[in-house]
This record gives sequence, structure tokens and C-alpha cells, in this order.
Amino acid sequence: MTQNRLNDLNEKIEKETISLSELAEICSSALESSSRHSKDIKSMLKSIEDKLIALEEKIQELEDKSNLGFNVILEDEED
Repeated sequence: MTQNRLNDLNEKIEKETISLSELAEICSSALESSSRHSKDIKSMLKSIEDKLIALEEKIQELEDKSNLGFNVILEDEED
């Protein structure tokens, strides 16, 4: 829905001359807009989730590598 159309419908609401089909048009446009925003948000969240998983994997790799070095040092100190 264009801004001009929305302005026209808002004027009709103020004058109380809006029809049921025009009201449905407003609702439909609002739902469509909300749906688009929800899809965008879902896409962004998926991207963030993927990046978080990659970071967790890298952190785990670093922890595993640092634990290996630490275990070797402990074994050397015990001997």
C-alpha cells in the first residue's frame, strides 16, 4: 500500500466514511508488512545463530588445544 493510499484511508477514518473493504485493505497491508519484517528478523537470527555456532566450535578447538598443552606440562611436572 502506498503512503498516499494510506493517507486517503486515514482521512476516511476521520470522516467515518471508510468501508469495510477499505478497512480490510488496511489490515491486509499491515499483516503483509508484519510478515515481511518477521521474515527479515528470522533471517537475521539464523545468521547470528550460525555465527554463534561457528564461534563455539572455534572456542572448543582452542580449549582442546590448550588442554593438550596443559596436560603435557602436568605429566612432565609429575615425573
